[in-house]
Amino acid sequence: MKKKVVIIGAGPAGLTAGFELMKQSNEYEVIILEASESIGGISRTVKYNGNRMDIGGHRFFSKDKQVTKWWENIMPLQGKPAYDDKCLCRTKNIAKQGPDPEKEDRVMLLRQRVSRIYYNNKFFDYPISMKMQTIKNMGLFTTIIAVFSYLKSCIVKKDESSLENFYINRFGKVLYGMFFEGYTEKLWGRHPSKISADWGAQRVKGLSIIAIIKDMMSKLLPGKKGRQVETSLIEEFVYPKFGPGQLWEITAQEFEKMGGKLYKNSKVIKINVAEGKIKSVTYSNDGKEKKLEADFFISSMERGKGSYFIGFPLPKSIS
Repeated sequence: MKKKVVIIGAGPAGLTAGFELMKQSNEYEVIILEASESIGGISRTVKYNGNRMDIGGHRFFSKDKQVTKWWENIMPLQGKPAYDDKCLCRTKNIAKQGPDPEKEDRVMLLRQRVSRIYYNNKFFDYPISMKMQTIKNMGLFTTIIAVFSYLKSCIVKKDESSLENFYINRFGKVLYGMFFEGYTEKLWGRHPSKISADWGAQRVKGLSIIAIIKDMMSKLLPGKKGRQVETSLIEEFVYPKFGPGQLWEITAQEFEKMGGKLYKNSKVIKINVAEGKIKSVTYSNDGKEKKLEADFFISSMERGKGSYFIGFPLPKSIS
């Protein structure tokens, strides 16, 4: 008999785990429980009145070749120019054998990154770039103050007990106040002083003034294509033709084709434990409570600060 695996949540983590289990082995019967009608979690693309809308921006970029290969296996990179590429006469390093995005929908598009911060009635590059237009927008006096503020942050380091101190240590208090403080509070609904510094390390990683300057200098040197770049400074990324949710919609379809089961509108309301092990979960569907027993349980449900996984024990292929 096949061992039963229950995965809670049809977001990227849950779908990837289910897909890989079904692909790598025929030992398991895999069931994914999703609380809502849609899949993809915060990476979903909402459909409304014939339109597709992303829940936030999701750029597909990774230094891990295994991750990029996984994406390409689900949705190959474009092999012909897209409509906007033709209109703007853009040339890109597209895949030689890739699909034509004008004829096929299951395709990743190669996109150029353009991000801006609107501050003091002017547009600034994001991440902040050290070029003449930035200095002109800030003004000479503000630029001088920002430089001295940054130099001070290099000498006097704050205890990184919060995201606020994390940013100040890397950009100085002036630049932090201009470009990070208000933006972060609006985005996450909390002041940076009340957010953990670990969140900053995950969001901006190696981004700093030094990293920006190094990136600028590397662009002037030969062999630009092979240069290493901080994730926060990427200028090019791939993106599903119909938004990030399309990748997970296709992953779900492939998962079900391989025999996996996906139950939507099935919210887990209870985890049943006996003798120190999870034996089953109770979920609600159509107003009725149902119990589902399994050998293994994997969860990407939100709990406290983020997601967590449970399993006793985890199969080797996903542990």
